[in-house]
Amino acid sequence: MKILEKIKMDLIVKSRDGYKKAILSLIKRNENATILDLGCGDYKRLTEKAVKAVGSQHLYGIDIDIGSASKDMITFQGDLNKEFPIGETKFDVIIASQIIEHLWNTDGFLKEIHRCLKPTGYAIISTPNLAAWHNRLYLLLGKQPEPCKVSDDMFPDHEKPGHLRIFTANELIKLLEFHNFKIEKAIKTFGNVTVKVRK
Repeated sequence: MKILEKIKMDLIVKSRDGYKKAILSLIKRNENATILDLGCGDYKRLTEKAVKAVGSQHLYGIDIDIGSASKDMITFQGDLNKEFPIGETKFDVIIASQIIEHLWNTDGFLKEIHRCLKPTGYAIISTPNLAAWHNRLYLLLGKQPEPCKVSDDMFPDHEKPGHLRIFTANELIKLLEFHNFKIEKAIKTFGNVTVKVRK
């Protein structure tokens, strides 16, 4: 059992490293950019690096729990299933890293990103890829893929991903196009898909 747990942890680390590198590779330097981090509670994990890559200090964030957010950003407490609590503010860069899969209102979430994005701006959306080889292997073995838990109550707190919607790369792209985004680039990494879009 310890071997399987080690393999699982190695997969998780490889997956996290992959989507972080993908996001950072899609960022363009712009010292005057206004940046919006959706689900900003994990600032130290990714956002800090993304901000350095952009080179701007104009950072905003929205999260259901802003207690762990960085003091370097202007934060708004809000449920990302609902209208973003930022009024008419528009952004050059919007980052939605590993958050869309936790939301029940993915259509409303994408409409809000579209509304808040400047015409010259871009958004980067990253999420687990249901079609990743290890998820397909789980299915072949008759097992539930890791990102697709059937219950929050059955699992310890540290294993509660709360994933409500899981996407394949193709379906995420189709959904983004449906919501009038132009796909600039899509990157499939180990276990994830990251897409850069414009209006």
